Amino acid sequence: MNKNVISGLAIGAALILLLAGLYYFFAGTAPKTGPNPVTAPGAPTAPAKPEISAIVPAQPSPKEPPAVPGIEPAGPPKGAAPSPEPQVTVLPPLEPSQHYGILAGNYGKYGDAASMVAKLKKQGKPAFVQRDPRDLNRYQVWLGPFSSQDEAREAEKSLRATLKKPLKIEPIENPVPK
Repeated sequence: MNKNVISGLAIGAALILLLAGLYYFFAGTAPKTGPNPVTAPGAPTAPAKPEISAIVPAQPSPKEPPAVPGIEPAGPPKGAAPSPEPQVTVLPPLEPSQHYGILAGNYGKYGDAASMVAKLKKQGKPAFVQRDPRDLNRYQVWLGPFSSQDEAREAEKSLRATLKKPLKIEPIENPVPK
């Protein structure tokens, strides 16, 4: 036989033994290899093995699995009475929310927009990058969201001197997922 064929058969046999061992380890029993052997009529049979349950009294199965050190079983804490009925909180239907944002810049490269966001966040301002809805090759830098237009104006005044460019306050609508 060829050396490659022999090594291939050896690897295949090793894989089969590994899979059988894993099955035995996780299932707790040896894998079944086929139907029970059939003996010819009149052939001598081996004496039957005595059942273990006749020798050892049956033990009731524990209600809880044995604890593993360091791992807590899931479920309610021990000694806690189960609640008679789960509490259900009914939430109002979602509606789009209206906020205000400040358009701080429009960039052709994402890296430029990201560096502007980093600069604004360093100053403690809430900023994010969004693709320009009119031109998907451009990136907008927004500050906000602000809950009112007055809050957005105050932030604009403090940033106008820092950024040295005109800023635009626009309404931002947070869509509702359907």
